[in-house]
Amino acid sequence: MDNDVLWKKLYTAAMLELDRASLRSRIDAAQAAIRDAMRELANDRSANALEEMRAMSDALHNLQTLQSLELKTSAPAQDQSQARAEV
Repeated sequence: MDNDVLWKKLYTAAMLELDRASLRSRIDAAQAAIRDAMRELANDRSANALEEMRAMSDALHNLQTLQSLELKTSAPAQDQSQARAEV
């Protein structure tokens, strides 16, 4: 499978993953595939390559945002209910 298709499939799978236990590995796989595809296009200055690099950069940003929101700052449901009770 070529890197262009691979990173998009892995990115989509990570963004749609609902199982928090699987999310980290999905994000890691997508980020690695995107970085590989970016290295492949690094010397290509065509309009298509530049557009693809922008798309990959946006995808990396989205994955980082997902990672920080879902994996770092989300408290388990029990902790959230305790926090509400304390307010």
